[in-house]
Amino acid sequence: MRPFFNNLSLLALAVILGFTFQSTTVAQQWARSMFKTLSHDFGNVPKGKRPEFRFEIENKFKEDIRIRNVVSSCGCTSASVTKNLLRSWEKADVVCLFNSHAFDGFKQATVTVQFDQPFVGEVQLTVKGNIVRTSQLNLTPEEIDFGQITGTEFPERVIKLERLGNPSFRIVDVKSTFPHIKVKLKETARNASLVNYEMRTQLKSTVPAGISEGELFVVVEENNARRQVPIPFNAKVVSLKISPEILTLSNVKPGEEVKKTIILQAATAFDIVDVKCKTQAFRVRQKKKGKRKVHMIEVIYKGEETAGNHECDLSFYTDLNEGVSGVVKAIVSVSDD
Repeated sequence: MRPFFNNLSLLALAVILGFTFQSTTVAQQWARSMFKTLSHDFGNVPKGKRPEFRFEIENKFKEDIRIRNVVSSCGCTSASVTKNLLRSWEKADVVCLFNSHAFDGFKQATVTVQFDQPFVGEVQLTVKGNIVRTSQLNLTPEEIDFGQITGTEFPERVIKLERLGNPSFRIVDVKSTFPHIKVKLKETARNASLVNYEMRTQLKSTVPAGISEGELFVVVEENNARRQVPIPFNAKVVSLKISPEILTLSNVKPGEEVKKTIILQAATAFDIVDVKCKTQAFRVRQKKKGKRKVHMIEVIYKGEETAGNHECDLSFYTDLNEGVSGVVKAIVSVSDD
């Protein structure tokens, strides 16, 4: 059974409790009542980890509740909210991430959740934890994110590797099944308590267009034994911009011919070398040939005889790079209705 006050509107609750809009005490009471818990202890957190805790909030009143802002008092904690406007009985989470990369020892943060509808109020949440250095290999950051790469701009990403408590530790190799990434490794510190390395990574010019994901395996040696530490990486390489990236054709009749135009654009003039597709249903026609920064391509589709959904990737090859420069996914719905 829901508590009695939950069935009330906030205005009715305000009258029962005998407060005006300026009453901070009661403004805190209605806001605090929507949280199941107001504090969380992460306990011992290995340095380099980023644990998460979610404070659930539920609007138990008839009025809409709006969260104006969420603020953390300490850089050790990042806070956000999954939804700002909550209607009656809707739920949301205040997400707290405990950042241990740049901190050591005991840390505590006050996360203030500020409301401005239907009344002004706030709730203070507490998160705390003890950041400890472990004997494991600490990576900062824990993965390599190259982001989106256009043309020949290949940014460098740096990973710092720290090993505590074992001066015999060393990195003997870095392996990967992905041949389009290069690595430079440098030892930056070594003493009785810690060993530090710096690893610089960069994609090669041979990297194919599209999304690349994988892992680098750092081969470490200590106590006369070797093991591999995986470091995930990801990148999206865009040699040219294609619009649209997804070509959708709906309600196509069996055998019907449909024409669409797509645009290929790059920072420098380029030529289209080839276009490949696994199905014979697609043909392409270049309106103007020769090198230019913008190409208009007419895509001609003649529907399959079989009703249903059909998909195909149109792969464009240009002189901008080796391999596929860009892909358009074609999704066709053939209907005999």
